[in-house]
Amino acid sequence: MAPCKPRTFTAGEDPLTKFDGAISMGNLPCPPGRQFLFHGFLRPHLGIYKKLIANGQKPPTHFHPTQWEFFRVVKGHLTVDLNGVPKNITSKDGEIVVPPYTHHVMYGTPGTENNEVEFEVSATESENPTDQAFFENWYGYQEDVFQRGEKLDLIQILAMFDAGATYLSPPWWVPFRCFLSLWFHIIVGRWIGALLGYAPYYPEWTTDWDAACDQMEKSWFQRKFAVRDAQVKARARWEKQKGSGKAL
Repeated sequence: MAPCKPRTFTAGEDPLTKFDGAISMGNLPCPPGRQFLFHGFLRPHLGIYKKLIANGQKPPTHFHPTQWEFFRVVKGHLTVDLNGVPKNITSKDGEIVVPPYTHHVMYGTPGTENNEVEFEVSATESENPTDQAFFENWYGYQEDVFQRGEKLDLIQILAMFDAGATYLSPPWWVPFRCFLSLWFHIIVGRWIGALLGYAPYYPEWTTDWDAACDQMEKSWFQRKFAVRDAQVKARARWEKQKGSGKAL
């Protein structure tokens, strides 16, 4: 295992499109009381998304300890699992509210794979202002794994999720599963991961690199990754590689 080395430079892209167009996320003006508002598209009939659905796979179930999250479907069918109970939602259902510590995951509703899903997702304000950075890095990492041969690394995932105040949900039968998951992410992802060189954010993928640096500087373990000119150097390196026709 080793920390990931981004193979794309997508910092600043809005909307951010991944998996050959299967997922697209863009920013909308943020309403009062919300920290972000993303306008997204799921196209389950495209790219790696189609293969994952064929294999019965879906994104990981997770929870947020502080933020309330909100989903609203504009077009199509979206499934949101809440504490293991799937709910198929459409534009008629309005806004779906996900309280803190609710185990949840969203994905295109099975049986409607050819339908484009247009949706909005937002969350309440928190002390961690890097929600966009989390999405950018998590999608960037997934794309490298599923489409460019990067090996999936649990420590890298834990580091990214912990930084985004998002925590993977253990099986339902694990006692105190939220408490154990939270501390597992902190100890393995933040502390041990940082000692092994796993950064939670990468300049190649992070639009607001200064905000990411501000966040990493709060941790004694991760402050070494908060190199302010790292994005300038990464961009120059990417442009050089792109000009020579070589992949990173």
